[in-house]
Amino acid sequence: MEQIFYNSYCPVPENQRPLNEFLNFKQSFYFKWLNQKLTNYLFRIILLSIVIFIFSVPIANFYYCYFEYPTKFIFLNCFIIIIFQTLIIIRICLTSFYIKERLNKPFIEYEESSWYDCQTWVKSIKVLKQDRLIYYYNIFPIINRLKKIIVYLILVYNIGFIFNILI
Repeated sequence: MEQIFYNSYCPVPENQRPLNEFLNFKQSFYFKWLNQKLTNYLFRIILLSIVIFIFSVPIANFYYCYFEYPTKFIFLNCFIIIIFQTLIIIRICLTSFYIKERLNKPFIEYEESSWYDCQTWVKSIKVLKQDRLIYYYNIFPIINRLKKIIVYLILVYNIGFIFNILI
């Protein structure tokens, strides 16, 4: 994606421009997961769950021995998996909301030096349109998918919590 609308007069350093921040986010590991089809995405989430499960077994075994309390052991592992997945989703949400805010604002706040001096640059109309199009076609669908994922994780967490109380 070319930065044709950020002209040479733009005083914002390249690494602080919203479009470059979006491109860096787009190159990230988790963004690629979120843009895949639902089946591929679910496969990756299940694979991540298996990896987290492998690392959570010693932690859960410390609290509940598998041979004495197998149901509590399994529920504790599921709880650890859900917590780690939730932390990953929250991290992606925070990055998405930050980029959304930077793309939608009609101005860019930036720093020229290493200490905080908070300069602002007003975007031209072309730059603002480009940034908002990027938001509506790339970031907005991800935010909607993340909202659904968070609702499902909360639902699974609550069902597991209620089931754990009953057992």
